[in-house]
Amino acid sequence: MMNDNDPRKQEKKRVSRKYLSLFLLMLVWGVLIIAKMAFVMFGERQYWNDVERNMTPVNRVIEPKRGNILSDDGLLLASSMKQYRIFLDFKTAEKDEARAKKDQMRKDTLYTRHLAEFARQMHEIFPQYSVQDFADHYQKGYESKSHSWMLLPGGSRNSYPISYNQYKSLVKTVWLKPKYEMWFYSSESKISRQKPFGALAARTIGSMYEAKDSARNGLELSFDSLLRGVPGRGHQEKVQNVTRMVADVPQIDGCDVHTTLNVDMQDIAEVALRKVMDTHNAASGIVVLMEVKTGDIKAMASLTKTAPGQFDEIQNNAVREIYEPGSTFKPVSMMVALDAGKISLTDSVYCEKGLYTGFGGSRMTDSHEYGWLDVPHIIANSSNIGTSKLIHAAYKDNPDEFVAGVYRTGINTHFGLQLTGTAAPVIRSGGYWDATRLPWMSIGYNTQLPVINTLAFYNGIANGGCMVAPRLVTKVTREDETVQEFPVEVVVRHMCKDETLAKIKSMLELVVVEGTGKNAGSKYFTVAGKTGTAQLSQGSAGYRDGPRRYMVSFCGYFPADDPQYSCIVSVRTDGGAAGGATWAAPAFHEISEKVMASRNLRDVHEAYDSVRQFIPKVMPGDLAKASTVLKGLGKKNLMRRADRMVADSVWGSVSSDSGRYVMNYVEYAADVVPDVRGMGASDALYLLERMGMRVSIEGVGKVTRQVPARNTRFKKGDRIQLTLSM
Repeated sequence: MMNDNDPRKQEKKRVSRKYLSLFLLMLVWGVLIIAKMAFVMFGERQYWNDVERNMTPVNRVIEPKRGNILSDDGLLLASSMKQYRIFLDFKTAEKDEARAKKDQMRKDTLYTRHLAEFARQMHEIFPQYSVQDFADHYQKGYESKSHSWMLLPGGSRNSYPISYNQYKSLVKTVWLKPKYEMWFYSSESKISRQKPFGALAARTIGSMYEAKDSARNGLELSFDSLLRGVPGRGHQEKVQNVTRMVADVPQIDGCDVHTTLNVDMQDIAEVALRKVMDTHNAASGIVVLMEVKTGDIKAMASLTKTAPGQFDEIQNNAVREIYEPGSTFKPVSMMVALDAGKISLTDSVYCEKGLYTGFGGSRMTDSHEYGWLDVPHIIANSSNIGTSKLIHAAYKDNPDEFVAGVYRTGINTHFGLQLTGTAAPVIRSGGYWDATRLPWMSIGYNTQLPVINTLAFYNGIANGGCMVAPRLVTKVTREDETVQEFPVEVVVRHMCKDETLAKIKSMLELVVVEGTGKNAGSKYFTVAGKTGTAQLSQGSAGYRDGPRRYMVSFCGYFPADDPQYSCIVSVRTDGGAAGGATWAAPAFHEISEKVMASRNLRDVHEAYDSVRQFIPKVMPGDLAKASTVLKGLGKKNLMRRADRMVADSVWGSVSSDSGRYVMNYVEYAADVVPDVRGMGASDALYLLERMGMRVSIEGVGKVTRQVPARNTRFKKGDRIQLTLSM
């Protein structure tokens, strides 16, 4: 039996007291926790409910990402992308004097130690500013001890000038590392609708009201419900001082719209249209390029003169406006009459030496004093009198029969083209037919058509008499899954008999070989089509009073022996003489040759010569790109830093020295015209527009002439004319 002095008993009592103390401590701690919980649950209930409502909103909308609009080969035509703005903080925000002094020293050290390096890094990302521009800009901000100094020189503080890719590069620079965010810099972002190819096909693609996040026009509006997606619902949760959105109902991002537009062909069409409008000071112009078999629209441009020498897409006139087609309608009349057996190719008509008043006393003229012409040469020479006399003789007793024949061709179809606000053709039928209505209707008056309808008719001729509906969108997808498809739509399977079609084709080829469409022809392939010159009505003043305005056109297809594309060029004047043969046909010629040339590019490997060494000639321009290409070809290139006026210029010329390529860098003054002779069009255009000049380009190849000349002083907005040649 143990007594009270037994060491084991004493140890047992000591351990028991220790456990009892620990138990009592835990008991008191537990009571305090329960008391605190009760106080929070009941005493501070209203406070924490208010916090919960402010910090954890229920049913917050999660906006979906708007879908993309894509070209025929998958290039982005419109996409929702993040844009950024960044502000630098050169002054400490610490309130405590000791901490503020230490923090300001850190900022000063980072600034002074890395200013030169950061300015060089910024120039590499934004080459439009020189290294010195950045250094001067940051020196001003540092001296002013600004809390929010703009990262880029100039510009508005409210703009978001930095793209997503530029932002990804910026966070790798010495000043903008993620660990410095909210200390040395702050960034803000917004989602905006971007068009990587700028104004290319602007009204066809469409635009957005940024502030309202709603579509304005074009495909953006037509497919808005699919592009927009479905919003989700969610709430915010804060875990370890990090707030994140938790989706209760996930958002469904918008679909992608796949168009038929081809970026290269659209560019070809716009350049050619802009050139003819600038040359002739036209009021507006339209080009539509279509693939024959499918009706796929590869290019659609509608330009309007907004200032002297400036042309912009105000609205899509190719589908929104209706015009009297003029002489491009004559093949429609001939197709109807030939198919009904009312006329034959061998019929001849006396064309009254260019002036005829036999239709109710109305005065009808031809551009030349034609005598007797057979049917093919009536079309080839675009004789108004010959066409009208033929159709009047055939249908004067039953004009509605002629209109019914016109309808059978399908030219009266209202094509929606998957765009909102498209115009319907107006081809009058029935009612009172006076002595002038049928003759003038046969040559393209008393009838109004959208330009796209005229093109669809000629495309049908090229397609073996099968008219297909013009198509802008082939499918809509979401995450590579097809949501909706738009197959080729046949409008009229047979526009006319096969023998009639063959006759019409031969006449359209004759137009280009020896008629009014010679300027549309090519020495590389055959072309078929028809010129058109329609005088525009002055409203209540008719056609006689006031300045004479014209809509001149050329519509056709190429190659004529195996049609691949159809195209219409239509240009409107504000006054003065004009003609489809001299205005529209040359533009058609330029478009057709460039389109066919782009299709026939051969594989570069075919030019490989194992005997001779390939020594590429490098044009002056962007040396960074030239260096990349030369390295890819296995060529050595050296940087001649001694020749560089500013350390980080990317412009200059390249010379060859003993098998090595030497980069001769040049820096251009801000208000002096640079020498761009020898440069390619893209480099010259980029450089000059970055300097603030408006550029007009004529020809193909490299720059051989520039006006004004190099070293000429200029102001932003001044125009420079570049002439290119091979």
